[in-house]
Amino acid sequence: MADDWFYSVQFYFVKIFGTSTVNPIELISLVSLSVSGILLIGIIHALYTTYKKNKLIETLLFLYGMIFLIIGSVLAILVRFAYRNWGLRGLGDFLTFIMNISVLTCFILVNLFSIRVTFPKKYKNILVILLILSAIMVYTALLASDQGFPYIRVVDFVVVYSIEYMLIRFFCLLPFSIIPMSLFFYYAKKVRQEQRAHSNRSIWLGLGILCFVIPILVVAIIPIFQFIQVFFVPAALIFYVCFSMPDWFKKRIGWVE
Repeated sequence: MADDWFYSVQFYFVKIFGTSTVNPIELISLVSLSVSGILLIGIIHALYTTYKKNKLIETLLFLYGMIFLIIGSVLAILVRFAYRNWGLRGLGDFLTFIMNISVLTCFILVNLFSIRVTFPKKYKNILVILLILSAIMVYTALLASDQGFPYIRVVDFVVVYSIEYMLIRFFCLLPFSIIPMSLFFYYAKKVRQEQRAHSNRSIWLGLGILCFVIPILVVAIIPIFQFIQVFFVPAALIFYVCFSMPDWFKKRIGWVE
C-alpha cells in the first residue's frame, strides 16, 4: 500500500527504542479478549449441551455465533502480533479482514437468534436487511484496501479507515446492534405479566448484547480505542449465566423447570 512507509516508521521506531512491550491500554484489550475468549468456551459448551437436549435452531444459531466470535477474538490477538511484533503488514491486513468477517457473521447469527426467539414472523424480512448491510460493509472494506492510503492505514498498529468509510461502517453496524437489544427489551416488557422469569432472562440477554455491541460500535468509529473491548468480559459473563442457567440464577429470576 501507499502508506507502507508510515507503517514501517512506526514498526522500526518501536524496535529501535525498545517499546515493543505491550502498553497498559493494549494490555487491557489483550486481557479482555483472553478472558472473554475463555468464557466463550464455557458458553459454547453450555449451548452445545442445551442443543443436544432441545434441538432448537435458535440454540444452534447462538452457538455458531459464539464460535465465530471466539475466532474473531483469536484473530484480534494475532493482528496485534502481526503488526507490532512480526512487522508483517500484509498478514495483519489479511487477518484484520478475516476478523471483521468473523465478527460480522457473529452479529448476523445473534440477530437471527434474537428474532427467532422473540418475533419469528419478522425473520425473513430482517435477514434480507442484515445481508444487504453486510454486503455494503464487506464491499467498502475491500474498496478501501484497494484504494490504499488515505482510505486505509495503520495507526498505532491498528487499521484505521478514512472518516467516510468509518461512518459507513458505523451506520451499517447500528441496526445490527439495535435490533437484537431492542427485541429482547421489548419482549421482556410484553411478557412481563404472564412469564416473569422469561422476562427477567430477556432483560439480562438484552444487557449482554448491549455490553457486546458497545466496543464494536466505538472501535468502528475510533479504532484506536481498543481498551473499550473490556466490555466483552461482562457480555461474556452474562451470556454464560443466561445459557448455563446455574441454580442461583434460576432462583434470582424465578425460573421454574
